[in-house]
Amino acid sequence: MGRRFRLISPASAGKIAICVALAACSAFPQSGQGSITGTVTDQDGAAVSGALVQAKNLNSSTIFKATSSSSGDYKFEGLPAGSYEVSIPVFGYNAPPQTTTVRPAQTSRLDIRLADTSLNTLGEDRSFFAAHNGSHVTPNGPAPRTREGKPDLSGVWWPPRIVEPVEPALLPSAAAILKEWVTSNAKGLPSSRCLPNGVTLLGVIDLNKLVQTPALLVILYQVDPADYRQVFLDGRAHPKDLDPTWKGHSIGKWEGDTLVVDTIGFNDKSWITDTLPALFPHTEMLHLTSRLRRPDLGHLQMDVTFEDTGAFAKPWTLKTVSDLAQAEEVQEWICNENNQDPDHLVGK
Repeated sequence: MGRRFRLISPASAGKIAICVALAACSAFPQSGQGSITGTVTDQDGAAVSGALVQAKNLNSSTIFKATSSSSGDYKFEGLPAGSYEVSIPVFGYNAPPQTTTVRPAQTSRLDIRLADTSLNTLGEDRSFFAAHNGSHVTPNGPAPRTREGKPDLSGVWWPPRIVEPVEPALLPSAAAILKEWVTSNAKGLPSSRCLPNGVTLLGVIDLNKLVQTPALLVILYQVDPADYRQVFLDGRAHPKDLDPTWKGHSIGKWEGDTLVVDTIGFNDKSWITDTLPALFPHTEMLHLTSRLRRPDLGHLQMDVTFEDTGAFAKPWTLKTVSDLAQAEEVQEWICNENNQDPDHLVGK
């Protein structure tokens, strides 16, 4: 029996031609995409799971995010071809950004080796940072509100996680100080000698407890020699005769559901934080603008803008989020007892 052929009308043929053309066009973006894959390990070669990995397209500044698996593997798929900066913006680890090139229909391999920014000693070991700086299970629900109708920021919170890359433009003088710190293995680390370990409202090492009243926000730190902070919400201004201090002077006001905190009056002895990736110097001209939001029951967002004409060429912003620490409470922490850090900070 001979084959039967079905005639196609001109209209149908036109539709088929259009579909083929559309399929070909939709394939073009795919053919121009590639991947980045690799493994995240610590300085001893052990796999690091749950690490946030970011890939920034250096042409468009678009940021892609991935999380390392239980075996330490991560992968970015469907990336436009181009050059990328890959980094791990997590407090407590030293992972210098690396660059790689993504080519169409190809996979670029980039393994990441993390180094401790602490001495990996008991109480400040890798498991400590992993448990504190990773994501945590949080309750669902809306953010609680005060009698005045404002979001209630009160609660015990895990340390903030960076959700945007940190790229400050350092002035030459600040860059020289940073280079000296890196060269000396951060021998002058303030917190190693029981001095305050940063300038941000929320500590980046351990738990933060916020107690909010209509006129005052109090922050208690579990790990910080300066173990409290006050943010005045009663409408007062900064004193005109401020003496420079480690934590500065903070006043706040509400802008809708966002608490905007203005902090000035710092001395120049502290570091922005004493751990990468925000290990930078500053001067007494440092001015912080912190924006705190509680979008839901389990999360606290904080965007901090740093302005310092003596250290930075332009303002830069650090975006973070903290998880609610359920069933946790801040405890007594005495730095001067059994402080073994200084003997190990030999520098170079």
